[in-house]
Amino acid sequence: MSEHRAGQWPVSNPVDLDQAETDEQGAQHLALVKARAAFVMPMESIRVHLESQPSLLALRRAERQWKAAIGAAADKAAAQLKRAG
Repeated sequence: MSEHRAGQWPVSNPVDLDQAETDEQGAQHLALVKARAAFVMPMESIRVHLESQPSLLALRRAERQWKAAIGAAADKAAAQLKRAG
């Protein structure tokens, strides 16, 4: 149990966030972590919401609601991109 995976706590060599942006590798690391978090955090929220549903019917209803909301957000973003350029 002494082997750690990437991102697992505790880390052996933590990144100094105050100086991470000053070098290229640190800036790249922060950009990757930020991009990963932008995907993982909403997905975890959706997963928790789906797992909290009391029945299969409720789960599927919540799934359809999430799909519709994500589709509407994508349509809105696409319309903004079309207007911008």
